[in-house]
Amino acid sequence: MTPEIAEQLKTSLSELVAQDGGAIELVQFTDNSIEFDLLLGDEGCADCVMPREFLERIIFEKAQSICKDLKSVTLNDPR
Repeated sequence: MTPEIAEQLKTSLSELVAQDGGAIELVQFTDNSIEFDLLLGDEGCADCVMPREFLERIIFEKAQSICKDLKSVTLNDPR
């Protein structure tokens, strides 16, 4: 995975959570994995943001269309 692809995936995931007050931070990536932190602005938005498993599945499916070698997506969710 290239830095450009990692950033593209971060942007896609950020768009999913931003409307509910969340943000995404890229932690690390390798050739076949990527890890993000989910940042929640306040307690009120915690229930609005989609569950971790759902977000991981969405970004994994989107990422595999861009990066065929991707094996795992990890989203560190503080909830």
